[in-house]
Amino acid sequence: MLKSFTVSNFRAFNKPVTIDFSSTGNYSFNTEAVKDGIVKTAIMYGKNASGKSSLGLALFDIVATLTDNYVNPQNYLNFKNRLSSEPFVVFDYKFSFHEKEVSYSYKKIDSKQIIAEKFTIEGKTLIEYDRTKDRDAIFIGFKGAENTNISLKQLNFSALRFVKSNVLLAEDEKNEIFSEFYDFVSKMLLFWSLETREFIGYTPVSGQSLIGKIVKSGHFNDLQTFFREAGFEDELDHRVINGIEQLLIKYGDNNKIAFELACSSGMSSLLLLYYWLEDLSDPKKCPYFIFIDEFDAFYHFELSYFIIEKLRAANCQVLLTTHNTSVFTNDLLRPDCYYICSKDKIVNAHNATLKELRYGHNLEKLYRGGTFGK
Repeated sequence: MLKSFTVSNFRAFNKPVTIDFSSTGNYSFNTEAVKDGIVKTAIMYGKNASGKSSLGLALFDIVATLTDNYVNPQNYLNFKNRLSSEPFVVFDYKFSFHEKEVSYSYKKIDSKQIIAEKFTIEGKTLIEYDRTKDRDAIFIGFKGAENTNISLKQLNFSALRFVKSNVLLAEDEKNEIFSEFYDFVSKMLLFWSLETREFIGYTPVSGQSLIGKIVKSGHFNDLQTFFREAGFEDELDHRVINGIEQLLIKYGDNNKIAFELACSSGMSSLLLLYYWLEDLSDPKKCPYFIFIDEFDAFYHFELSYFIIEKLRAANCQVLLTTHNTSVFTNDLLRPDCYYICSKDKIVNAHNATLKELRYGHNLEKLYRGGTFGK
């Protein structure tokens, strides 16, 4: 799981900001939202232009750096913070696998040029270099990579990625953890819960038919169940029209209308959500880390509750952003799972006040009243 993430000089963030999933409290309710001392299900609030979307893009820069999974380069054109005089954007990730800490940090000049990397497991450095100090010196400490010869002058991408792709590492504990780390990054997924197919990570495929994928994977009946659980009683159907699988809404036996012509914004957003999350119950396909920006932009509060409960039960780490303070409640999560984001810092409600928070507290009222800072 991801323990913490720090970024500086990226988009909205001039100075270093950290989101820490391991800074938890000792709460006895909603314990399933925290796993092994790390927040598993989190919701982040912030004013418009406070940095929530920038944080998501920063978090997922690792996907572009280490994998071939889909990333739209247009999202990273505005890479550096415009007010910063620092020449580099710095990313620092800390993970936990089997209670072993994995640290990965790197510096970039822009979205493509990486100039320094450091990867450690339990404090032991396994790869390190910094082109600003020595243009070609690199340390590689992986067992099995002793004879690896990398010329940084010729390498124009991540050296860690080079090792993963080109070196047959020996079988030992640290290399197994390295493999788990890489698997985690490869199964990170960011998407926007708006009327867009835009996403980052999880798959190298940039475009698929929503309903076509659902039908092909045999999940159409599950989609109908999902919609009914969410409160939509309309019966769904599907058929191929002009070679494309189309979703229909049934009104009686013979009256059917195209989904996009009759659906509300909430239903459309819910279909997109199901498209990305249909594999949550499959351990082999379930993403390890999910970031959904403006997850409930088109939902009323009851539907927002439904989505959070679904994600809380899933076996993956989740970070949601929202403006909807009605879901800032101990009925869903707990104070250490609600984060407040600004361009200067990101802190959870548990650590944003000296007040001892209990289950009976109205977190939304406290948030609106400024208890957790402005």
